[in-house]
Amino acid sequence: MYTVLKKTTNNHEFNIIEVKQQNIEVSFMDYGATILSILVPDKDGLLETVLMGYENLGSYIENPIYLNAIIGPTSGRIKDATFDLNGKKYNLDKNHLNMANLHSGSESFAFKVFNYHIVDSENSTKVLFTLHKKEKDSCYPGNQVIKIVYTVENGKLYIEFNATTDKDTLLNMTNHAYFNLSGNLKSNILNHELYLNSSNIIQLDKYAIPYKVQKILNSNLDFKKSRKINSKGFEGIDHPFLIDEVDFKIPCAIVKDNKSKRMIEVFTTYECFVCYTHEYPGKSKLLFGKEHNKNMGICLETQHSPNGINISGLEDSILKKEEKYNYKTLYKFSVY
Repeated sequence: MYTVLKKTTNNHEFNIIEVKQQNIEVSFMDYGATILSILVPDKDGLLETVLMGYENLGSYIENPIYLNAIIGPTSGRIKDATFDLNGKKYNLDKNHLNMANLHSGSESFAFKVFNYHIVDSENSTKVLFTLHKKEKDSCYPGNQVIKIVYTVENGKLYIEFNATTDKDTLLNMTNHAYFNLSGNLKSNILNHELYLNSSNIIQLDKYAIPYKVQKILNSNLDFKKSRKINSKGFEGIDHPFLIDEVDFKIPCAIVKDNKSKRMIEVFTTYECFVCYTHEYPGKSKLLFGKEHNKNMGICLETQHSPNGINISGLEDSILKKEEKYNYKTLYKFSVY
């Protein structure tokens, strides 16, 4: 079951798609193929959103923290905002400290209007977003057809990341959802419990650029045993984690809130995810009149290894013209 609404803000027209299925209600927007809210029940059956969101729809136009949007062509930071492919050097926006590329800069899919199509049935609703990316408008090689498929069903939200290209290119897509299981942003996420199926991160240099693989067992970034986020010398998390067992039947991350008893399990076919505890808040007001403070959300951005094309031994994110890009992620919500 779904409805489509049109809203105009700051001379931008947005199409809002509201989907209702059993134990979950999700709203999407064509701008950035963005998720606006995810309502799931708590232990008492109370439906509340478990997603950070801006108070004003217009805040998504510039969206400096890429809140809840699709990120691409590349996610994360790319050293020196350059990469070499087939003997040619490509230069990207230097939108991170004027020295690196972050989330594709001004080219990010977060700032693009997608076409959409809806396939609805009794137990499942699919929202298909499509974008035609043209080489002439891009720093990245090739023309691509990008397809993002959201599927909403009984307490679950699936995301499929699909693409084809007519030339070898660099492609590493994710969704930048900021979760908060307290419901309607009643508290920050520091007391959430976190499990991460990872024994290795891609270590960051002093400029937060990924540069090498590092073991994390028994360190303050080791969440192989579930524990509160702010325990064990917490200093904030903004790291790529390499998944120990890449299997769509095995969660790469689990987050729990002990008050609401909500839980989210994350499954993916990617080999990596970035865990980010929102260390750099923005100025835009959040929903429910909340101030945009640190640690109001946690991101679990499933993707290829960020900056992998510049790090030997990691997934390089190169999509060849004869290949199809096809990865999927599942957010499974429940109470415990």
